[in-house]
Amino acid sequence: MKRRLLLTFFGVAVYASCLMAQQKSISGKVINPSGEAMGNVTVVVQGSNRTVKTNSDGTFTIQASPGEKLVFRAVGSSEFVQVVGSQNTYSISLTNSQEELQEVIVTAMGIKQQARSISFAVQNVSSKDISESNQPNLVNAIQGKVAGVQITNSGGAPGASANIMIRGGSSLSGNNQPLFVIDGIPVDNTTPVSQGGLSAGSAPASNRGIDINPEDIASMTVLKGPAAAALYGIRAASGAIVITTKTGTSGRGGVSYGNTFSFDQVNRLPELQSKFKQGLLGAFDDKSYLSWGPEFSSSDMIYDNLGDFFQSGFAQSHDLTASGGTEKTSFYTSASIFDQGGIAKNTDFGRKSFRLNADHKVFDNLKIGGNMNYVNTDRTYFPQGSANGVMGAIYWPRNVDMKDYLTPAGTQKILSENSTGAIDNPYWTINKKPITNKVNRVIAIGDISYDPFSWMNLTYRLGTDYYTENFQSLTTPTSQTNINGYLAESTANNQITTSTFLANFRKSLSDFNFNLTLGHNVEATFRQTTTATARNFIDPDFVGINNSLAANRTVSKSLSRRRIIGAFGDLNMDWKNMVFLNIRGRNDWSSTLPKSNNSFFYPSVSASTVVTDLLKELNVVESTGVLSYAKIRGAWAQVGKDAPTHVLQTTLGTYINDFTINPRGFITNINDYYGNPNLKPEFTNSYEVGADVRFFNNRLNLDVTWYKTKSDDQILGTRTPPSSGSFLAYLNGGSIQNKGWEAIVNIQPIKKQNFSWNFDVNFSTNKSKVLSLPGSLDRVELSDAWVVDDAAQGAAYLNGSLFGINGRSWKKNDQGQYLLDNNGRPQISSVLSQVGDRNPDWIGGITNNFKYKDFGLSFMWDFRQGGDVFNATAVTLVKSGLSPFTLDRGTTVIPGIIESTGVENNKAINLDQDYYQTLYAANATNFVEDGSWVRLRYVSLTYAAPQSLVNQLKLKNLQFTLTGRNLLLFSNYSGVDPEVSGSGAGVGGSGSFGFDNLGLPATRGFDFGFKFSF
Repeated sequence: MKRRLLLTFFGVAVYASCLMAQQKSISGKVINPSGEAMGNVTVVVQGSNRTVKTNSDGTFTIQASPGEKLVFRAVGSSEFVQVVGSQNTYSISLTNSQEELQEVIVTAMGIKQQARSISFAVQNVSSKDISESNQPNLVNAIQGKVAGVQITNSGGAPGASANIMIRGGSSLSGNNQPLFVIDGIPVDNTTPVSQGGLSAGSAPASNRGIDINPEDIASMTVLKGPAAAALYGIRAASGAIVITTKTGTSGRGGVSYGNTFSFDQVNRLPELQSKFKQGLLGAFDDKSYLSWGPEFSSSDMIYDNLGDFFQSGFAQSHDLTASGGTEKTSFYTSASIFDQGGIAKNTDFGRKSFRLNADHKVFDNLKIGGNMNYVNTDRTYFPQGSANGVMGAIYWPRNVDMKDYLTPAGTQKILSENSTGAIDNPYWTINKKPITNKVNRVIAIGDISYDPFSWMNLTYRLGTDYYTENFQSLTTPTSQTNINGYLAESTANNQITTSTFLANFRKSLSDFNFNLTLGHNVEATFRQTTTATARNFIDPDFVGINNSLAANRTVSKSLSRRRIIGAFGDLNMDWKNMVFLNIRGRNDWSSTLPKSNNSFFYPSVSASTVVTDLLKELNVVESTGVLSYAKIRGAWAQVGKDAPTHVLQTTLGTYINDFTINPRGFITNINDYYGNPNLKPEFTNSYEVGADVRFFNNRLNLDVTWYKTKSDDQILGTRTPPSSGSFLAYLNGGSIQNKGWEAIVNIQPIKKQNFSWNFDVNFSTNKSKVLSLPGSLDRVELSDAWVVDDAAQGAAYLNGSLFGINGRSWKKNDQGQYLLDNNGRPQISSVLSQVGDRNPDWIGGITNNFKYKDFGLSFMWDFRQGGDVFNATAVTLVKSGLSPFTLDRGTTVIPGIIESTGVENNKAINLDQDYYQTLYAANATNFVEDGSWVRLRYVSLTYAAPQSLVNQLKLKNLQFTLTGRNLLLFSNYSGVDPEVSGSGAGVGGSGSFGFDNLGLPATRGFDFGFKFSF
């Protein structure tokens, strides 16, 4: 027996020796298509556990036998297989793979990961997707393309802001928009709530994301949940938009030019009645701006004042780029001019930008780079949100030609309702009441990357985002809002400076791979605003702050500072590139919280498994058949959020206290929030699970995610009861829950040499519920989301929606019957109540892409089901008498009961001016409408000239594009467009989306452009 065992052992040893003798040392170098060395490429002997990674110079060494296959894998490249032959050295060139490039995700701090290794929900948007939409505002460019992302444009004015929310809202009164990151540093995408003393509802500002030139973007990654955004810290509590800009390629140079010419028109206008003309109480009055007069006669002229007010808008853009480099240096530079005219005369938006990216390889293991972007934007727009705004045409009687607005002396002709004065003619407004905004902005980034060892990388990045914003609002004398003239000017200096250090360590042990990143981050934010106003001009024809008496001038200055220091770690582990575990943690120190609570830690854990690879590895199945790929994932994360700046202490006002016996100069500012020195950070806990499944050789892909988040200890700015001695205050309290589903489907029905068709479908649903509020509060109202005549406002309701509509309504009893007065007239409830919910049931989009030879066709359908809209424009139409709702001017019996007797009502009331203006218009429920839509967001047709023609022209490529935007809209909404945000994107908390408040109508348009390079 012992002899047999000895022989067996000897035989195995000889066999193993033979195998070892067959193996030999294989070495080589891996390069990309440009000839550059490729580090960190995985080299594995197929069917074995022998694997190495290439060094920073692209070299590798591995043991293999003749006939075995070496498999080379790298992020952004197609997999390459090399059969080992008699030679010992190989030169490997990996080619770029568009499919694989789409699988590269920038998760945080510029760190790139393969999509298969990520254990939380993210979604990429390609530069092609952004370019096809032809939107000047970057935020609007991803409408309908990303599951779980809701984007709302604030109107059709050039430079209008756009609001973006990911998975609902996590804050009752704070910012619910994601952090924007460009090339590794946070940048400003804020929208001022008010400027120059003008409220957001009367002058919605631009969001600063509009400064970014979409043509400079190489890719965009949407980090949806806290797990994805954890490394960015506090400011990414609502997710993050990570943007990577275009760079040059060593050894390859070129110049390209592209342009686009656009034409825009009003998409839809509200319907106006043409039965009754100018007057009051049924009688004609040529001095009234209301339409409560008698009926038109057959000989009367009826003017289309609203339709004639608008024009065709024209826009053009020009983009010039140049790139190139040597073996060690590469650069990319671009210059862009964009000029957009609006559908209302004198409205416009312009953007000029210049960008330069460059990097240089000092040594093989030392690289430095720089990135600078200069932007100049210039916007002209006009007041809105009232009869004196740019949409005042919906007040103008149709028997009066609104174009006839000047007297022979050059002053404004006035129509005056005898009891309440006059309003400005919209033509006067667009010539005499301009609002201008000019921004000069610089985004500069420098970084250095050093590889002291093949398994270590050290990176330092310093960046700043600085801009100066000059705002001016002018009201020329004889305007009815300021008879003798008014001027407001403000200058704001804003800067975000970010310093980031990263140390990355990579190690492989047998079948396990480890990647650890340790980092330190400092972010300093600075904002200073100086505002000056002047009223009652001395010289009516001179514009200047000094054109008024000193007593009619004011000046104020505000200063805001904030510093966040963070330390974080990111550990990624995997087994055979198929089972993944990610552990993240970050600690922040914030200057906006008291010292006792300014340090807080939050972790994140996520895991995923590529099931198809695991089944094969475990020999459970040889093949998964029609199933090409399947991955399951799960994540838990916690993220903290600090307080707004300077809310720990109560501010002082500099006005004179003249209502007490002993007046003083510095007293408590009763118009500002009372400070709270005991604030602590709020936290959001998030859970998500998901699966990525692909069939038929990746021809059918499905990605599904379920998530649930809960935000506790809200830092809430709210009204307080008079007994507290304050009017407004910040406090901790309140809880919000968000939960929902996201699904992304990609299908390639046809994939042939000359013809292909693929389409993407995304679907998401989210419910935002307020679980608790501090004290006895039953709602949180938003002062910045009031609409015309205080008809309604945004509000979050306890045990209800975060995105409620707060408004007055007719009194009802518990059975829902109207409670009428003794004359049978409705009574207005003194208490505001929830009259609507702006949160949609679900949103989605379908994008189709066809390609036939040299032609390409893309179009996208955008869907929204549910979500109420408050039509404040309709409120104004009712009050002016131009609404079709006011055509019935007879009598009616309001169903209900007389409150004082309990008897069913049988008394008729007159449907006259008084009824519509004081009762019908005061019932907010009359103006809450379903905001569902189906819209054709864009159609884009491209033609790429054949190579033979391109060669004759001595070009590299030539492409023509024809695009139609917002061509079709199917909606039961009676207003202009249910996609509205009455006070713009700057309103925090539940925001102002879903309020249609006399803004410029949405537009549809056509674009024609071409691009070429040489």
